[in-house]
Amino acid sequence: MDTRMTTKRILIYLAFSFGIPWTAALVISLSSLMSSNPAQAVALANIFFISTPWLGNLAARLITREGWEHLRLRPNFRRSWRFYLAAWLLPVLATVVGGAVFYLLFSRSFDPNLAALRKLIEGSPSAAAMNPWVIFLSVALSTIFVTVLINTVVSMGEEFGWRAYLLPKLIDRFAGSGYAGGSRKAALLTGVIHGVWHWPLILMSMRFVPGVTILTPLVYLVYICALSVLLSWVALRSRSAWPAALGHGAANAASTLPGLLLKGQAISLIGPDPTGLIGGVGYTILALVLLFNRRAFVEEKEVRPESARAVVGVENI
Repeated sequence: MDTRMTTKRILIYLAFSFGIPWTAALVISLSSLMSSNPAQAVALANIFFISTPWLGNLAARLITREGWEHLRLRPNFRRSWRFYLAAWLLPVLATVVGGAVFYLLFSRSFDPNLAALRKLIEGSPSAAAMNPWVIFLSVALSTIFVTVLINTVVSMGEEFGWRAYLLPKLIDRFAGSGYAGGSRKAALLTGVIHGVWHWPLILMSMRFVPGVTILTPLVYLVYICALSVLLSWVALRSRSAWPAALGHGAANAASTLPGLLLKGQAISLIGPDPTGLIGGVGYTILALVLLFNRRAFVEEKEVRPESARAVVGVENI
């Protein structure tokens, strides 16, 4: 394994993935749009963010003449359908668990009348006449079965970079600690990098999102690292980036549901969204279960003597 070349490819990938969106965020944050319409400014900056990780993958391959093998674009659905199912349902379950724990601890924040949802539908007379809990159920089902699929396509732009390229390269760098151990370290480090990558958007949102403070980016890292463990697990076990994109899309879609039950303002560092410490407890538990399962990141046919594991590289993922 050429460790120096692997490091070079990682650095090129990060240069593109961070350089373009962070520069765009800086320019937009200094523009008049940030002063007149900060929400629109963040939305514009987000376009640059979701559009660059895949570009980093391609750029690193072209610049270092890596070639186009192991792109991890093949779905491998027939033998990996269990991981697609896990990627789809586990983020929903984790969000529900975190939201439930939040509302149990902060019962005064729970609104049985669903005022937040009523406000969203107040422009529709037919919907306003319906039981809000029926509407909540329909929104939840639509989110789980429709929004998730839409988000999956959008999320693939990121996952083609984070889990299809950076994760295997980091596993190469950690190969000396053994295949499974290296995978766990790589999954966590990918989460840290992915979380820090979001920081400009979070800092820009301080201008218009109540409760977002200078501590929010640090708390956000906890959620992203936990999510990265799940996404890395399904990506490695399926040998495809598509389950990771599905899980990413499911996490983004489901994260909006707990807020529909909220009375008053969210406690951004706490919850009920999964980006808070309590709202994200479901993801934290799930990540710990995977991290402490020695076989979670190892496929059955790749279990081999310890002496051989150390030389297993990305080509065998």
